[in-house]
Order: sequence, then C-alpha cells, then structure tokens
Amino acid sequence: MKKYTKDFLIAAHDKSSSHKKEIMESEQCVCFYCQGIYSPTEIVEWINENNGGETAVCPKCGIDSVLGSKSGLPITDKEFIEEMTEYFF
Repeated sequence: MKKYTKDFLIAAHDKSSSHKKEIMESEQCVCFYCQGIYSPTEIVEWINENNGGETAVCPKCGIDSVLGSKSGLPITDKEFIEEMTEYFF
C-alpha cells in the first residue's frame, strides 16, 4: 500500500519547476530521479522556463527533478522520494 496519494504526488511534482528562490532558501535538496541528496549550493545548472522561472537541474544526474526542504514537502522521507520516483519515472 502506498503512503502518499496520487494527488499528493502530482501536487508535489508541481514544486519541482520554476522554483529557484525556494531551492536557494532550502537547507537541503533531493532529486526524485536519482534520489541524491545535496546542498542547494551544489546546483550549478538551471533551466529558463517560459513563465520566467528557473528550474534546478540535479548536479548528480542532470535531470530536472529537484525538490527543496523549503517546499514543505517530506523530502527526508525515503518512502515519499521512492513513490515520486516510481510514479514519475
């Protein structure tokens, strides 16, 4: 049985783009593709979005699936990250 609902995972995914300010204010980041954990200062590549926002690219795998601790999401919960990986990849 899954711990998180499909709707929760989809809403969480929305926080993985156009989020530079939130990421840079975070203490920790996680990639829900490679499941790497790192400081936002390790992020050196950003994607410029059509809406004017900037999306982080994971410094470990190069995929734009980064969430920050400032998002309010349970990024330190291994089950959450595993369910995000499973649902979106």
